[in-house]
Amino acid sequence: MSEITSEFELICSKSDMAWTALQRQYADRLTAPEIDFLFARLVLGLTAPFYAEREPALHFTACNALVGRKLPPERAHAALRTVPKAGEPWIERAFDLAEEHGTKIAATLKEQRDQTDQINAKADAAHRELSSGAKEHVG
Repeated sequence: MSEITSEFELICSKSDMAWTALQRQYADRLTAPEIDFLFARLVLGLTAPFYAEREPALHFTACNALVGRKLPPERAHAALRTVPKAGEPWIERAFDLAEEHGTKIAATLKEQRDQTDQINAKADAAHRELSSGAKEHVG
């Protein structure tokens, strides 16, 4: 499995949970375009620690794929390209907070993944060392 695939899979479940939470929390207080854009901003935050320093097209593709998992194509397109006029002032701040929250979640996920990768690399090295030592004693 490629690193890009595993990163995407890592954030998919968080993205799905975020969509559900946004629907529950804001369905009666925001318009559909506002919720869609709020979700797109959260997804932008979720993907930033993994993709922001890579090719911009790859980052956009990841955002598009995640948003497209929950929204039909025309709504996903609008959510990723159009800022809806906020019905109330607090909504604009909510857009920024959603992205910040997504970034914090993803930074924690990335840190945990990196720590796990380091532990696995050390375990693999120890296993190789033990295996080669065992072969020397047997041979």
